[in-house]
Amino acid sequence: MAKLLDQRQTSVKTSAVLSTWLSQTSEDAVEPELEIVDSHHHLWDMRSLKGFNLFGMFKQQYYMTEEIADDFLGGGHKVTHSVFVTTHAFFSADAEPAWMAPLGEVQFVQGIAAQFASGTYGPLRVAAAIIGAADLHKYGADLEPLLVACKAASPNYRGIRCNAAHDPKAPKASFHPTAGMYMEPKFREGFALLGKHGLVFDAWLFASQLDDLIDLAKAFPETSIVLNHAGTPVAGLGNLPNAAEYDGKQGEILAGWKERMKRLADECPNVSVKVGGWAIPQMGHGLTEREKPISSSDLVDLFKEPYLWTIATFGASRCLFEGNFPVDKCAMSYAVLWNAYKRMTKESGVSDADRAQLFGGTAKRVYRIGSSS
Repeated sequence: MAKLLDQRQTSVKTSAVLSTWLSQTSEDAVEPELEIVDSHHHLWDMRSLKGFNLFGMFKQQYYMTEEIADDFLGGGHKVTHSVFVTTHAFFSADAEPAWMAPLGEVQFVQGIAAQFASGTYGPLRVAAAIIGAADLHKYGADLEPLLVACKAASPNYRGIRCNAAHDPKAPKASFHPTAGMYMEPKFREGFALLGKHGLVFDAWLFASQLDDLIDLAKAFPETSIVLNHAGTPVAGLGNLPNAAEYDGKQGEILAGWKERMKRLADECPNVSVKVGGWAIPQMGHGLTEREKPISSSDLVDLFKEPYLWTIATFGASRCLFEGNFPVDKCAMSYAVLWNAYKRMTKESGVSDADRAQLFGGTAKRVYRIGSSS
């Protein structure tokens, strides 16, 4: 218990530091009546890190019901639903066999969804869709009982994410130890289960790996795939420590990202894209190191061109704006982030119909929000 109390005390202090920093850039929500379905967020308890800012992006190490209500409701935007994406939080410690452990996270998040479905926090319905975890890379088709159990335990369960993000030129920016996971036979053996069970696959990999996703999507054309964080071109917005091969090559990086993303859009109609998630330090923009957090207007200047290019390339019906909180909270407040999305689309003349898709319609369709099947 002493250890837990120590972790809690450290978390309170580090959260206060983050809140104080974020409060320097305060904005009211623009277009507060525009409906938002946040297509990507997390819930976790990482207080065991004791203030260590893992990857430079886990500044809020405890993010549960109260914290999400503070951001989603306190930001002033009309967020009606959200999609939870796995963080390997609250896996079952005593699962037998061990590969059933992700069921614990799905059960936990379904409980959070029940809290919000009670109306205690107003009309907001957090985790209206749940994307869990499954180690397809290791266990392949043996994981079918896990998928069946998750579907049975959670009416909001919609699929899984397997994180393959790896770049040998930027090893300290990587989240998976090796490249090529989506190409491996064992992984694909398990991936075939998703189509059988009508489940969505959330993909995260770096821009240098997008050829793997193109190959995967073509091999399973009936499976709905959602690319997270717009393909994440590592160091695309600035140099990174420990990634010298990318120094000064931002134009080349973004050109390669666009080439692969264009092929993905043209050749893989079963792939949708979450537009967002570029506040992480791996992009090289230095947002987390600023003395004062960025404003929504400056954020528009930074992200507008690649984000609007993505939307134009895939079409609004295949794009979903994402919050990626509390990860992107390392760089900005929730109010600022969604103000930026609203400003960049409004100022660029994106139609009302397309904006309705981007801010909620596509997410509702892809993740069957409002449906229990």
